[in-house]
Amino acid sequence: MNLPVIAALLLALIAAGPAFADRDSDRGGRSEGGPGMSAQQAAEAARRQTGGRVLNVKPSDGGYRVKVLTPSGEVRYVTIR
Repeated sequence: MNLPVIAALLLALIAAGPAFADRDSDRGGRSEGGPGMSAQQAAEAARRQTGGRVLNVKPSDGGYRVKVLTPSGEVRYVTIR
């Protein structure tokens, strides 16, 4: 797959994040990294933390494992809980 296709798929995943969030996410008033965080919120937190572009978001151990391409070109994994 080429990069534009991956980017488009990722944007679609992030945009659909709330649709895939668990039922606890309907509680409102969530803080960054708190219980019930959506995949979209985890992606945004990782983007702010690294300044990079989010490539992938997967649930992991009560949080999310976010794959990020940093501005320097490195691929990093960030755990958001």
